[in-house]
Amino acid sequence: IVLPANTTLFPSSSIVRFYNHDYRSYASTTVEGSAPNKRAETSRGDNNNNNSKSSAYVSPFQEIFDTIQQGKTYLGTTEFQIPETKLLKCGIPEHVLKFKTTAYGRFLEAPYVRPMEHCVTLQVAMRHIPLTEVERLVLKEIVGTRLNDETGVLQLTSSQFGSRIENKRHVVSMLERAVESAKVLAARVEEEAKAEA
Repeated sequence: IVLPANTTLFPSSSIVRFYNHDYRSYASTTVEGSAPNKRAETSRGDNNNNNSKSSAYVSPFQEIFDTIQQGKTYLGTTEFQIPETKLLKCGIPEHVLKFKTTAYGRFLEAPYVRPMEHCVTLQVAMRHIPLTEVERLVLKEIVGTRLNDETGVLQLTSSQFGSRIENKRHVVSMLERAVESAKVLAARVEEEAKAEA
């Protein structure tokens, strides 16, 4: 078939679509010289609108980001503040105490717990206990072999209750009572020494 030179196969605004029977896929293209695709212009306009909307987006964590940029801490201060040291009744700082316990996996048979599972061990160095030399000697007599002379670490253990929390409280109470008793006995020894002198 011979067509005249000025004849066009497709209108200027048409889109040619090809269908591939082998791969079952569609392909589309625009004929050269055709009018611009209105869908493409619409999508570009939508993208511009999205960009304008994204510029106005406010993160839910913006307050945290502002705090970081200002160099503030969670407390609202710009300088690090050393937290207050909590002390026991006997004067020992709480952060120097070390607690140990034993944890097992799930036990499917009764009684579902293992021996000494609730046992809690407290360790504290003697240098952290505010005592005089006489009071240290008295405390050593009270605790006996629980104090390791080589390492200078006092170790107390509690397994009286079936709860680790209660055993932790009990072992701390044991430490406080031992220190207070050492102070009372040392003061009595010093009084007797002064009376004899």
